[in-house]
Amino acid sequence: MSGWAPPPLPTRWSSPARPAFVGRRSELGVLEEAWTAVRAGSRQVVFLGGEPGAGKSRLLAEVCTVLHRQGAAVLLGTCAGEFGPPYQPFVEPIEALLSDAADTDSDRNGTASSRPDAAAVADERLRTLAGRRAPPADDRHGRREHRPELYDAAVDAFRAVAGQRPLVLALEDLHWAGRASLQLLSHLVEQTAECPVLVLGTHRTTAPDRSPALVGAIAALYRLDGVRRLDLGGLDTEDIAEYLTLEGRLPARRARRTAAVLRDQTGGNPFLLRELWRDLSARGVSPAGGGAGAAAAVDTAGWQAPVTVRDTVAGRLDRLSAPERETLELAAVVGEDVDVATVLAASTWSSDSTLAALDVAAAFGLLEPASGAGGMFRFPHALARQAILDLMPPTRRARQHARVAAVIEAIAPVSERRAQRLASHYAQAQALGPDLAERAVRYLTEAARAADASLAHGDAARWFEQAAALSVAGRQDELLLSAARSHLLGGDFARARTLGEQVAGTGAGTVRLRAAIAYEDASWRPGRPGHRAVELLSAGLAGMVRDPADPLHVRAVASLGRALAFTGATEQAGVLGSRAIALARELGDEDLLAHALQASLWNGLRPVDAGAKLARAVELSRLTERTGDLEQLGPAAYYRGVISYLQGDPVGLGQAQEDLVRMARGTGQGFFDYMAGCLRYARQFVVGDFGAAHDTCAALLEMGESFGSDDTEGPCAVQGYLIRRETGALERIRPLVTGTELPADRWAPGLLALYTELDLDEPAARLLGWLLDGQLGRYQESAQWPCVLVFLVEAALALEDEAAAGVLRPMLAEYAGLNLVAGQFVGVFGSADRYLGAVDSLLGRGTAEELFATALDMDTRMGAPVHRAHTLAAWARHRRRAGRPVGELVEQADALAGPLGLVRVRRSLGPAPARHVVPRRPDSLTPRELEVVRLLGRGLLNRQIAEQLVISENTAANHVRSILTKTGSGNRTQAAMYAAAQGLLD
Repeated sequence: MSGWAPPPLPTRWSSPARPAFVGRRSELGVLEEAWTAVRAGSRQVVFLGGEPGAGKSRLLAEVCTVLHRQGAAVLLGTCAGEFGPPYQPFVEPIEALLSDAADTDSDRNGTASSRPDAAAVADERLRTLAGRRAPPADDRHGRREHRPELYDAAVDAFRAVAGQRPLVLALEDLHWAGRASLQLLSHLVEQTAECPVLVLGTHRTTAPDRSPALVGAIAALYRLDGVRRLDLGGLDTEDIAEYLTLEGRLPARRARRTAAVLRDQTGGNPFLLRELWRDLSARGVSPAGGGAGAAAAVDTAGWQAPVTVRDTVAGRLDRLSAPERETLELAAVVGEDVDVATVLAASTWSSDSTLAALDVAAAFGLLEPASGAGGMFRFPHALARQAILDLMPPTRRARQHARVAAVIEAIAPVSERRAQRLASHYAQAQALGPDLAERAVRYLTEAARAADASLAHGDAARWFEQAAALSVAGRQDELLLSAARSHLLGGDFARARTLGEQVAGTGAGTVRLRAAIAYEDASWRPGRPGHRAVELLSAGLAGMVRDPADPLHVRAVASLGRALAFTGATEQAGVLGSRAIALARELGDEDLLAHALQASLWNGLRPVDAGAKLARAVELSRLTERTGDLEQLGPAAYYRGVISYLQGDPVGLGQAQEDLVRMARGTGQGFFDYMAGCLRYARQFVVGDFGAAHDTCAALLEMGESFGSDDTEGPCAVQGYLIRRETGALERIRPLVTGTELPADRWAPGLLALYTELDLDEPAARLLGWLLDGQLGRYQESAQWPCVLVFLVEAALALEDEAAAGVLRPMLAEYAGLNLVAGQFVGVFGSADRYLGAVDSLLGRGTAEELFATALDMDTRMGAPVHRAHTLAAWARHRRRAGRPVGELVEQADALAGPLGLVRVRRSLGPAPARHVVPRRPDSLTPRELEVVRLLGRGLLNRQIAEQLVISENTAANHVRSILTKTGSGNRTQAAMYAAAQGLLD
């Protein structure tokens, strides 16, 4: 970024026509505090919320102007309510970061040829985010950009600016930001914790503009240090009095009296206040001059504020001539930022009349100059522009959109932004004729494809659906299938299924079968039952001539096999999966073979299948490396990870996680982000990093909620339960468990596990008997079966129920020599031989010692101290039952359990003379965590803790999370109270 200079501030921020700025003292204090932290090197984020017209943009302008004078680089980005680019709040800031050298060294396709490779690639990625690169002709496989590279390019560019001077990134109207924009915002905030960056974002907090997606993004970011929210209320009477004194030149006494009336009339809303005062002044109620005469002329008794902004604008429009009004309406159609050249080209009036009309609109306060060059105007507030649009007759508005579209189509250079603007204007003009509707479809489709190429799948899906709604019947199904695909890539599986099912019901032939395949593709990812997918695929195949040489037929057979697996028909699913693979090999189609291989992976995973499934997963991984199709790498990596854990291969497990993370980040598919998180949770759990595992669980729950109705609350609940039982945090829920719960109302295996851990023997015995009495069939074909089996075995062992243990042993023996893992790493339980050894110990068989030894070897090979501690403890219980010495085993188990906080293991060891008691720190806090908790008790923030201990802020945050988990504290205050209660503050 050497030689880079920040752009000037918007002219409107320094316009002499701006009204006086008053009030907001407390908000300015918070922003000043945030800026002090930025100057100290810490990233800060402030979300400025409020109702429309609350003064968010004005506060942003005032703060940015002051900080600019203090040497900060200020980059401004905005969102628009209508059709905007996928990353719209970042487009203007990124445009400012693209160097002139990048422009001159680039050819027409946007590829830099003479600059260093790294710089050229970075500029190319920034162009993609800014919508300045032409969409690729073929975006299949790995030829698309990948999300981490795109997002990291933006982060690196912003960090480079912040390396020269503190950076202020001002993002306006984030309530209109799409999912891709919010993902980039989150990534930026998370990756700049120790950078001098201030992110200021304005957003509306009231219906209908309140954005659930933004609310979720803010909630997720609010957990991070340096992220704050400020919701602006109305100005109070004193603030309004100050405004009247400065703006209306009223004497102080009269200003206070008038302010009280205006406060009642406007609710203190700054925009309404300004507009009402402007109208009153225009009617001569408040003369321009001051003095006693002016004060006497103000009669507040007859004032009545307009009911809405629309009424205010309507009054001004009535005072305009026809050319003036129509020119202003045309400007509103063009957008919030009004290009004079476009207005002149689209206007039906002469150039002189049009320019004069723009000047009149500015004099009436309906427009304001956007730059000193006179080539741009803008509306002073989105509310004013929307009011003008609302007041236009629909047909006139449509005609104006058609005129603007024609001008843009004729004079604007080809670009993504051009396609987006044309899509917006033609879509709003489509009622005027089929030709305009067809143009709308064309440009909506073009914009959607470009959005998909830049990984803005949510925007792409929305635009594909809009194109389908305007299209003729013959093209509608194809566009809806494209929308379903984009929804799938964006993680909205429910909407993808809805569209797939819709087309499957209305389409015919190949379209119907493709829709059924799309439906199934959106069903297996969130793990939904496959019955409906089986129905649609079977019907689609029945309507086609059976042709094994038809790739679509083969693809459908592979999908049907996977759908059957999700109904529990794993044997039939396996047959279809093998058949699809064989057919794909015969056709020599690598893309088809990849689909068949990955579909077959989901056809059940019993231990006897593990070797064949691993071979298929490895083949699929190699195939994706050759084709560059990262989408197929996700299932391959996931199954390699599961089987690596199952077979006790820690190296394979680590390699699988790397590939899964690479695929998830590369393709921008949230589902595989979720799966990568599940694998990360498993690896954190087995090494006893329960604080990090707890954080991963929380992140997975939030990520799962983003899948809409396909939430992941159930798996996350099991993951959280397993953490809490290891750390002894279940006691606090004992009062909530009565033992009389109905198993049909809950997940019965989980309820059994809870009874077992809380030593509720009678209800545990009752529920165990109920499950063994014909209830297991519903669980045995499920991916969660290993978890169910473990909970059953643990209950039988705790109850010393030999009959139940004898029934369960053959089911457990199927996993001999392997580890037990359930579902998408919902539960990782270590070696099955440990459980077999414990069962054999209870049953008096002579194989327990050998089984515990093999289990310990497995745990050691896996580098899993949590599993190792449990195996040692179980071995000690066996020897105690046999009357043999246990001291060494207990000592080894205790040495592992103490530092890791394995309360469950230590409790299971029980009191024994041979047990070597290791002095224990409070809740097994490490020495460093004891230091941190003392500082928490003194009220220090993570940044201050990091400074005190000479560690990074992220490391301090990790210690705090671990402390909260180990101590059972819900927040920092409770942790401080814990520190005081334990006497740690001395």
